[in-house]
Amino acid sequence: MRNFLLTSTIAIAASSLCFGQAGDRKGHVMDDPIPIDTIPPSPYLDLEAALKSFKLADGFTLEPVATGDYVNKSVALSFDADGRIWSCEMTEYMNDFDATAERAPKGKIRILEDTDGDGKVDKATTFLDQLVVPRAVAVTSDGCLYTNGDALLFIKRDGIKPVGEPEVVDPKYAQGGNPEHAANALLLGIDNWYYNAKHDKRYRRINGKWIKEDTYGRGQWGLAKDNAGRIYHNHNSCYFQAEQFLPNFLHGVKGFEPKYPMSKNLGCYDTYPIHKTPGVNRGYMKGVLRLDKGPLHGTLAKPTASCGITIYRGDNFPEEYQEMGFSCEPAGDLIKAIKIKRNQHNIASGSQAFDKKEFLASNDEWFCPVSLYTAPDGTLYMVDMYFGLLQHKTYMTTYLRKQYEHRNMDRAKPSTGRIYRIRYAKNPAAKVEKLSELKGEELLSYLTHKNGHYRDTAQRLIVERQDRSVIAALSNDKVYDSKQPGYVAIHALWTLDGIDAATPAVIIKALKHKDHDVANSALEIAAKHRWTDEVLASEVSKLASTPQNIHGVVKTLVALGQSAEALKIIEKNPKLRGLNEAFVSGLGPDISTFDVSTVKSGSLVKLIAAAKKAAGPHQEKQRKLEKWAEESIKRGADIYVVKAACAGCHGLKGQGAPNMGPPLNNSEWVTGDANRLAKILLAGIQGPIMVNGQLFKAPNIMPIMPGFHQNTSISDQDYADVMNYIRNSWDNEAPSVKKDIIPAARKEVEENNFLPLNAEEEQKKAKAQAKKK
Repeated sequence: MRNFLLTSTIAIAASSLCFGQAGDRKGHVMDDPIPIDTIPPSPYLDLEAALKSFKLADGFTLEPVATGDYVNKSVALSFDADGRIWSCEMTEYMNDFDATAERAPKGKIRILEDTDGDGKVDKATTFLDQLVVPRAVAVTSDGCLYTNGDALLFIKRDGIKPVGEPEVVDPKYAQGGNPEHAANALLLGIDNWYYNAKHDKRYRRINGKWIKEDTYGRGQWGLAKDNAGRIYHNHNSCYFQAEQFLPNFLHGVKGFEPKYPMSKNLGCYDTYPIHKTPGVNRGYMKGVLRLDKGPLHGTLAKPTASCGITIYRGDNFPEEYQEMGFSCEPAGDLIKAIKIKRNQHNIASGSQAFDKKEFLASNDEWFCPVSLYTAPDGTLYMVDMYFGLLQHKTYMTTYLRKQYEHRNMDRAKPSTGRIYRIRYAKNPAAKVEKLSELKGEELLSYLTHKNGHYRDTAQRLIVERQDRSVIAALSNDKVYDSKQPGYVAIHALWTLDGIDAATPAVIIKALKHKDHDVANSALEIAAKHRWTDEVLASEVSKLASTPQNIHGVVKTLVALGQSAEALKIIEKNPKLRGLNEAFVSGLGPDISTFDVSTVKSGSLVKLIAAAKKAAGPHQEKQRKLEKWAEESIKRGADIYVVKAACAGCHGLKGQGAPNMGPPLNNSEWVTGDANRLAKILLAGIQGPIMVNGQLFKAPNIMPIMPGFHQNTSISDQDYADVMNYIRNSWDNEAPSVKKDIIPAARKEVEENNFLPLNAEEEQKKAKAQAKKK
């Protein structure tokens, strides 16, 4: 759908089938739900007119920060220690309907400055240019981390000038796919690691060297964190997904990712645009647009382009907005606000902040909000790409192109885009503080600042400099006094950990804080270091009856060598989910030597066995494949990752992705009937779908994985190659196939008008055949 950096609804199940520009599907009747001649024009508005198009929540005002020549298709921002804006510009995105020269090296990272303090940018400096579809930027004290094409790079800097040649941090940061499916975000987590959307790796610079580790795959465009350090992500049809634990809490055993649902949807709420929104990719389908006779007639009913999220952590908005979630919805030309609460086990729930209206909405179809940030001045910054062709060519339908052409949405000005700030009108924006030249002791006061930007920046600077002069101050009892806000102790703990100065004594102080989030950070750091300290273990055990901390207690006790105590807690709470996974995570590097004879729970024994297998040395498949099959599998790997971009929704390891695509590893749909698999690739499949005993149900309007029979660039050999790759990778083993299987499968689905297979019907057929055998 009109979806800038997030997959269309039709692609929720698999990006592996997104080829070419035609998003049309057999059997879809693309009649206009609203007569196109009744849709008013959508002229490209100048700034003054655009400002009049907005409707904000009571008490707020919208102010331009950067416009005109200072910004051109900006999609992401980063703020340096002095409050300057580092703007990532993806200038070549959809310059026409066919995305001509999309990968031309013309993208930029520009530094935007407000030199007179009036809140408006008056100076722009190009830091880097000749970039290929740049999507994210993160500035450090001595350099800049950024994306360029498929790679993640780092370049040193002297002020606002790059120095030397860039260092390749990860050459395969964003493998295959298109901008909607490419890794992005570069969010600095509370634990000093950089996390990413549409990606399952995290990065950290230690002793001048960038390292990479596995993490939980997250969302599609944009990440956010709360004051406790928990990460939030989203997908195109759901505004927020909230993680229950701190990042990598359940990743203690390297190579093992438990099936426990580490994030929860906070609701795919109704949308309330303030104008008709027919320019949505599948707008012709029932339920996409409201077609009743009420005031919302013709408007988008549910989110379809949710992106660019943030958790507000500033000091300009009223107190009730603290840690409220905000998400862009460019298809509906609005910003959604969501109140977030946590239950006693830290599982989040959400509710709409406003009844049947949005925090911000515009009646300007060119309005294209893609990213949000808590800014140094305490306000909420919003990046508006101000661009008409939101939908990438990969998914665009004939219907949507007709809509775009009717209103000349492909005719943007040469330099387009705006950066705004949303301010609570009664409160002036705060003065932007400059931290880059401050010493360690001077930075300490900013770890207590109410604006999360300054806390994050002060922590980052101390850790990047490895400034150990602050150890005594950060270890002081006053820091962990419950009279202080919890976030003060949390930042102190992770700052100490970042300079390798955390100790059991400090952790014990933090465990006694009344804020349960402080204790969870302390528990995570203790588990990481695996200290064998009896006093510490005793203090950890005292929190076993605290619901908010029980998972962390189990993990930490195991890591501290107290697995027997952890097992007692699990036995007392047999119905509480996640405790087994926490136990396994606590085993960490000791997984291979752990004696399971002490464990009574059969489910925990099985989980430990699975973790041991995943953590053990990789075992090559013993069976001998013929040379043609080996060559086919090698070709199929490239098709899976690059040409077909299957990994975008199914993961590089075939593990699947939450709310996007089910796993291909250990999937009977992959290793089973090869003819059925070929038909799925050609015609697609619609869910819900059961995989290895687990039900997967996409939350979208139409949970269909489309076939790619219409894409003439995919040959019969390509089909066979990708089939052989997924049937013989990871834990999968199945007979290899030759391209001769494809014509017969194509004939079958052609006779059925290439309609997607029905998962439930196919499963019934499989059961019936099994009974006959």
